[in-house]
Amino acid sequence: MEFKEKRKDYRKVFCRRLRMEFKEKRKDYRKVKKKKNKIHMENSEDWCFICKDGGRLMLCDYEGCSKVYHPKCVGKSKSILKSQKSWTCRKHLCSECFNGSVAISFSCLCCTYVLCHPCYTSTTSAASEFSLIRGKDKEGLCKECLELVRLAESNSEYRPDGKRLDFEDRDTFECRFKECWEIIKENEGLTLDDVYSPNSNNDDGDDDDDHIEVHKSILGKRKAEAEEFIISDSDDDDHLQFQKSILLKKQKVEAKFIGWGSEPLIRFLQTVKKDTSKQLSHRDLGSAIYEYVIDRHFLEYPNKKTKVRCDYRLSKIFGKEEVDVVDVFSFLDQHLENVEETCYASIVTSNMKLVYLRRSLVEKLMLEQPESWERKVVGSFVRVENVEGNNSSDHKLIQVKGITKEDKNDEILLELLGREDPISISLLSDCDFTEEECEDLQRSPEICLLRRHTIAEIEQKARELHEDITKDWIERELVRLDDCITHEKKQNGWISGDLSEYWRKIEMLQQSSEHERRLKQVPQVIPERNKTCLFF
Repeated sequence: MEFKEKRKDYRKVFCRRLRMEFKEKRKDYRKVKKKKNKIHMENSEDWCFICKDGGRLMLCDYEGCSKVYHPKCVGKSKSILKSQKSWTCRKHLCSECFNGSVAISFSCLCCTYVLCHPCYTSTTSAASEFSLIRGKDKEGLCKECLELVRLAESNSEYRPDGKRLDFEDRDTFECRFKECWEIIKENEGLTLDDVYSPNSNNDDGDDDDDHIEVHKSILGKRKAEAEEFIISDSDDDDHLQFQKSILLKKQKVEAKFIGWGSEPLIRFLQTVKKDTSKQLSHRDLGSAIYEYVIDRHFLEYPNKKTKVRCDYRLSKIFGKEEVDVVDVFSFLDQHLENVEETCYASIVTSNMKLVYLRRSLVEKLMLEQPESWERKVVGSFVRVENVEGNNSSDHKLIQVKGITKEDKNDEILLELLGREDPISISLLSDCDFTEEECEDLQRSPEICLLRRHTIAEIEQKARELHEDITKDWIERELVRLDDCITHEKKQNGWISGDLSEYWRKIEMLQQSSEHERRLKQVPQVIPERNKTCLFF
């Protein structure tokens, strides 16, 4: 007995000593980590490397990297600012092969475009799209940044495609880009003469002072002539609008076709490892562009719009430096030999009401229809909190793409289109969506690129949900009318003229004939107004 007691005491002392040593080591580790983070933050930049603006920024955890980003600019939610998860930016991952384990041979000073050594030496089309900095073998400017730098240096008022520039307005991207370029020039001790093309035979670095001639060497003869055409008569506003319309016609795609698609489109699909032996559907094409754009953080959200910023590959397809996400397929049709004649459903309030499920209805379906609720919920739309912050609304409509279970407590989670992490059903909204949220859905990249819904798809889902949504609406409407009657009695007493109208509606909705009439109504889906749906 004495031996056992002594052994217990010894174990207690030993365990207490181990805990104390562990706490001391953890304190030392935290001090070292805090010191490293402090040094890291002191050396970090003051603006987001994507949009060139300030605000709440997150650091790249790669050792020695000074880049910072807005969560929404790199496709992350705001919650990552509070988490302790390690995150590395795209400056340390090849933009061609997405390999992060190979040494980087080229890095753009103004954006996240980088090339590893194998891609730098083998991908001639990509390697020809950048210019190096004299004295720096691995740093330079990509084609897009070089063009914008030259425009900034000359304070141009227009891009080659006719889009107006304002290098004085702090709210514009080009103004913030110019400010960042000035800081980079000062820190690196650069001038524009230090930028040269590694594939050019002329290495003396001399730049022509004439702005149009510079663009002829960088952007090609057609764009340079178009810019000269616009700049020459920029005094007359009416004439300028006419010139812009002529320019857009000039820049219409005149591409050589390889089989079912144009050469720029086929080359792009081969780059992203897509099989081009057979024609891809609109949905597959949209998915390929969506993945490419998301991986390279090419999405921008100016003035309640969603824009795709084009690199040299996308600019060959769209013929411009940025394109509205809702216009992507109108440009893609020019690159297809045979265009799909598909009628898509319009993203409007009346259509969304046919396939929208509240939280209470989802929970009711789970309890009352355990065998069929999953089939009904998948493909419907739900309303959740807007954690990305890309839209003006606090909530957003989003489609359910699947259902999964959490391993720990068997909680049922919903997989949502465009979101990495599934969410709990308890996080769904139980309110009606707004008109503004429906407009945000219209321009969301997930709907425009990943999942354009045909009329047949929305009609099928609407028929599945029609009975459940109708019965749920009748129940809620009866409760609402009853609350209105209670409110009117308190405000105006029994003399209120609205009471009889409320009672009439309640009596009508309680009739079985009214139930049958509403349930027999066939859901009508409004189509998009395009050429393939003119017969609607």
